[in-house]
Order: sequence, then structure tokens, then C-alpha cells
Amino acid sequence: MTQQEMAQSSFLSQSTVSSLEAGDKGTKREHVERLDTALTANGALLNAWDAYFSPNGMIDYFREVAEAEQTATEIREYGFGVVPGLAQTEGYARVISQMGSPHAPPEKIEAMVRARLHRQSILDREHPPMCAIILDESTVMRAFSDPGIMYAQINRLLELSYRPRVTIQLVPMLTEQHPGLDGSFKLLAVPDSGDFAYIEGRGAGLTIREPGIVQGYERVFGELRSAALPASASRARLEEIRGEAP
Repeated sequence: MTQQEMAQSSFLSQSTVSSLEAGDKGTKREHVERLDTALTANGALLNAWDAYFSPNGMIDYFREVAEAEQTATEIREYGFGVVPGLAQTEGYARVISQMGSPHAPPEKIEAMVRARLHRQSILDREHPPMCAIILDESTVMRAFSDPGIMYAQINRLLELSYRPRVTIQLVPMLTEQHPGLDGSFKLLAVPDSGDFAYIEGRGAGLTIREPGIVQGYERVFGELRSAALPASASRARLEEIRGEAP
């Protein structure tokens, strides 16, 4: 099939088909459903999509956010206590998943880790979304039974920090009463869906679309950016913490 033929058969625009084929644009489930039908794939494409976004590999209440990440133009995250999933290493993701679901069987933990690593593929696109991550410094000073977990995680943050569309900043521990002390949150800008915020606690997550509340989180993120070290100084501090690791 040519792109034009595919577009006609799947009821998608040719530009959308082109972007999907080139990997420049993330997919939505409805796109996959139409493509599966147009290609007479008998559910093969749809099953592959669902394998990454099913409750087995992804907590159900997070699925909407994970799908939104695929088409977001900008992602802003503040991490207090835990490094955001888009920046986690495989080892860190596995430990965090085990801590969050201590009674889950090993196969479910591995499915959760695979789903999290799959989400990160958006950062490897030719035109990835703008991604700004702010971390409370205490997050990267957390000790693990295996010191190599945090050492590798800091290396990952440093590697990401050199990417042109990724910014990583640290809020120093000595910062007094900064507005991020009440916990982590995430902000996404998604074409045709608008901006929304996401907050998560143990066993529950909340997507917020009310404009006034979203704007409040955006203000907090701006204040955290002002309180944080500049990107270059944050990188230097990460290198310093990595050097202090046992």
C-alpha cells in the first residue's frame, strides 16, 4: 500500500500516516485500530499495542497518561522522592516497581518494567517532545541496598541532560520551604487535548483538566524552576553526588 492508499483505507490523513511510518508521531489506540482493520491484521497490531498499555504492564489509572505521552509536544515533571518513569533505568524501574507492588508475581513486575521502558522510546524520536524534569536533590541521594542502582540512575540522568530537548534541574536540599514539598506531579501539553496535570499516590492516580488547577501546577513548576540550580550546575551536582556514592 502507498501512504495515500493506507490513509484512504484507514480514514486517517496522509500526513498522519507519513508521521507514523517515520516514527515522528506517537500512536493513539484508535489509530492502531484503524490501521489493523485496513491491513486485515486480524488484531495483531491492536494486540501489540494493548500488550504495552494493558493493566498487566501498566497500572490501569495511568493508561490515559501513558497514551497522552505518545502524542505530547511538551512534558514537564517534578520528582520528589522518585525519579520520573521517563528517566528511569531498567534496574531502578524494577526496584521501584517491586517496592510499589511487593506482592506482585515476578512476571507482572517484569511486564511493568518493559512497559515503562517502552514509554521512554518517545525521547529517542527524531523530533521528541520537549521534556523538563526537576528533581528534589534528596531524590538522587536515596540509598539502595545495591549502590549500583543509583549510580546507574545518575548516569542516565546525566546522559539525558545533554540532549537538546531535555532539561534536568535539581532543587538543592538546603532550599527552604519550596513549593514542591507536597509531592510529585506531571504536566502534559497534548495537541487537540489541551494541557493537563497528573498526580499520583499509593494505589491511585488523578488526571486534572480543570484550567484553574492546571494553571496552579504550572505556576508551581515555574517557581520550582526558579528555585532549582541551572541545568549546567545541576549536571555538576549530579556528577558530584555520583562521585560521593559508596
